[in-house]
Amino acid sequence: MNLSPLDILIILVYIIGIISLGFYISRKASKDLQSYFLGSNSMKWYYLGLSNASGMFDISGTMWTVSILFIYGLKSAWIP
Repeated sequence: MNLSPLDILIILVYIIGIISLGFYISRKASKDLQSYFLGSNSMKWYYLGLSNASGMFDISGTMWTVSILFIYGLKSAWIP
């Protein structure tokens, strides 16, 4: 597969942006305990939501949910 220079540029900009955002949020969260859990009450609500949601999206949880749905049917919605 051959990538054009534009494709490589887009990938690099994305990676640099994600790393920069991670360092920025990490620096804000490392001030004290309130900053870690509440964003020192100054972070936007969607940043806090994204940080919580990032731990919720994984393939193992999805695989477990689908397999339990396959085994028990629709009543598996009440198992957790």
